[in-house]
Amino acid sequence: MDVTEVRLNLLKTDNAVKAIGSFALDGMFAVRGVRVLESKDGHNFVAFPSREKANGEYEDIAFPLSKELYGKITDAIINEYKAQVEKQSQDQKEDQAQEQTQTEGEGEAKSGPKRGKSR
Repeated sequence: MDVTEVRLNLLKTDNAVKAIGSFALDGMFAVRGVRVLESKDGHNFVAFPSREKANGEYEDIAFPLSKELYGKITDAIINEYKAQVEKQSQDQKEDQAQEQTQTEGEGEAKSGPKRGKSR
C-alpha cells in the first residue's frame, strides 16, 4: 500500500496541534482526522483518529498494523506538513516584501519629484 494523497489544514494555535487532515491509501481508502502535533521538545509527530472511552482514556480508531505502513503514512504526512509550513513562510516573506515596496512607493509619490533649479 502507498499513500497517494495527503491533505492538511495548518492551524494557528498555541497548543500542540499544528495541523489536521486526511490521507488516502492507493487512491481507494481515505482516513480523516489525522493530526500533526508538536512535542514539548519541538519534534512533530502524527496522531491517528481516536475517540475517548468512558474511563477517559483514548484509543485509536484507525491505525496501520505494520511498522512499514506506519512509516509510510507518517513520513508522507510529516513531509506534507513541512512543505506547507515552508510555503506559508515564503508567502509571508513575499507579502511583507510587497507591502514594503508599496509603502516605499507611496512615500515617493507623496513627496513628488523635486522641481526648480538647484543652486
